[in-house]
Amino acid sequence: MKPNDYIQRQGLLSLLVAQVAVVALHWQRLPLWTLLLTLLVLVWRIQVYRNIWSFPNKSLRLLLLVASVGAIVAWYQQWYALEPMVVLLTVAFLLKLLEVNKIRDALVLIYVGFFVSACAFLFDQGIVTTLAGIAALWLLTHSLLVLQNRHLTYFSRRGVKTIAALLLQAVPLMVLMLLVFPRIGALWAVPLQNNSALTGISDSMTPGDFSQLSRSRKLAFRVNFYGDTIPEPAERYWRGLVLTDFDGRRWERRTAFAARSDPSKEVVTDAGGADYKYDIFLEPANARWLYAMPVATVQGAEARRTTTDELLLLEPATQRIKYQVTSTVTRRTEASQEALRDALLLPRGFNPQTRARARQWRGEVTSDSDYIRRVLQFYREQFFYTLSPPALGLNSVDEFLFTTQRGFCEHFASSFVVLMRAVGIPARVVAGYQGGEWNALEGYLTVRQYDAHAWTEVWLAERGWVRIDPTAAVAPDRIEQGLLESLTQADQGLVETRMLATFSWVNNLLLQWDGINYRWQQWVLSYDEDTQSQLLQDLLGRVTPARLALLLVVPGVLLLTVFGFLTLRTRGRPRPESIRLYHLLVKQLNRRDVACNPDDTLNRLRDKALKQLPAKATAIQAIVQQLNTILYSNEQEISKKHYRSLKARIKSL
Repeated sequence: MKPNDYIQRQGLLSLLVAQVAVVALHWQRLPLWTLLLTLLVLVWRIQVYRNIWSFPNKSLRLLLLVASVGAIVAWYQQWYALEPMVVLLTVAFLLKLLEVNKIRDALVLIYVGFFVSACAFLFDQGIVTTLAGIAALWLLTHSLLVLQNRHLTYFSRRGVKTIAALLLQAVPLMVLMLLVFPRIGALWAVPLQNNSALTGISDSMTPGDFSQLSRSRKLAFRVNFYGDTIPEPAERYWRGLVLTDFDGRRWERRTAFAARSDPSKEVVTDAGGADYKYDIFLEPANARWLYAMPVATVQGAEARRTTTDELLLLEPATQRIKYQVTSTVTRRTEASQEALRDALLLPRGFNPQTRARARQWRGEVTSDSDYIRRVLQFYREQFFYTLSPPALGLNSVDEFLFTTQRGFCEHFASSFVVLMRAVGIPARVVAGYQGGEWNALEGYLTVRQYDAHAWTEVWLAERGWVRIDPTAAVAPDRIEQGLLESLTQADQGLVETRMLATFSWVNNLLLQWDGINYRWQQWVLSYDEDTQSQLLQDLLGRVTPARLALLLVVPGVLLLTVFGFLTLRTRGRPRPESIRLYHLLVKQLNRRDVACNPDDTLNRLRDKALKQLPAKATAIQAIVQQLNTILYSNEQEISKKHYRSLKARIKSL
């Protein structure tokens, strides 16, 4: 193996930087132990280059690989899914560095790096990931150049120009593929199974769940309304799950609810209903339920409506999705007898004090509506709204209603439903989000995790299922102005980044950045088959095979013409005078039977010439010395007279 086949200092440095950039693309999903592995591999390879350590032998490399695979299997519940496989590929990409010493092996590593970088877009297509992906692409391409050209210094002007030219040449092809390549479904729609702790509402509820969730400022979804019809804050109930099964402390969703065979037959529309049409951009939460204001009709997502009017996806939303909703707030849905029976069930032996008080209050009024008002008045007079309620025991509802009387939305919703069911009024807990922050800069609504909310639905024969929010009786500011405005100063400190958001300029920057992300996501998620067809119609008018062919051929011909012109122009540029003199010297020495090659250095030419032409030693030494001076100086400072003099001396050999 020739010495030039081994990786030199510049090549290794560029390779290490590129590898770190590629691994950093996956930092959100890589287990913590991979950080230590990355540091170990980088330090080990640097020490090998410094001749302090040696490359690990085959047994040690195999041990590292087996240990990494074992760690991945132990880390993930379902290790054969997509995410752990990408992590395994990334780890293998890391470990490969411990056996790369030759340029050909480094090239293989770079090609794998391109593939690992592309895998990051299976999980996220945000602006940050896109920019990081471009940076990784740039660094990998730079490594290719440095490995192939030893004289290229790290991030030299020449290298930057070459990489820019290479990447810009790919842009026209990318645009053409975007325009005409069939939209077969986004790669990021691949179902992902993982054990990542994605923040969001679960299919069960116990005291304290929502109060913990409401401390997070993480984005839940964005809403873009059509037209100027936007609901008031008190109407922004984003319905998600219906929880009907109660074991005395925990509420759960019944998974056996069947889909409505024909939802239109079970929906009655009252006259004068207000319609809202909007798009929802839902963040991934590894869950199947969609959020919408009732009663909703959904387009753009494969979802079904259950008998409890939930909207369920066929597969969990492990990626960001977009769907369109039309909601009519005055609609009512009918309930089956089975659903009404389920909405009356209570576990035996739990919360006896609540049952007794409910029967007492119901006996004091004449109708269910009066009883509901009586219960809401009780909440209004006795209770306190807080993010840090005290812990509750076995009879959680009894303790909350008659002892602690401090709670969050799940406490009020849970206890209210128990009070309703105890007197024979069908009721259920609904989990979702309430409110949202209006982004006036871009004109859309942002709903975050701290907007998570639980309320109730009560069945009244004359009205159907009616939304009743007992939290509104305790903390009306929570519904009208949002969570942050309804909390005490102590509780506000529990919400993430709340302190930063209190500064107007910081909040304005956050809104602007959120708006940029929203526009980016809107464009990426909205570019489907219909959008592509519309774009082609705008460009071509009527889309036909002939016009599509022209769209492909004409830009291709133009690009080939431009690149051909640039190539010919580059080749046609006059060579510097010093290079002309060098080739003249080679030609002249060959005429004197001195075997010279165009790749020989000046010193090598001198040595060959002195050996074959000892009588010309003085002239040869002077010519080489002058030519060296010209080559390594600013040629603009050399006079034409000097060039002519040196040219004449070369010809006189």
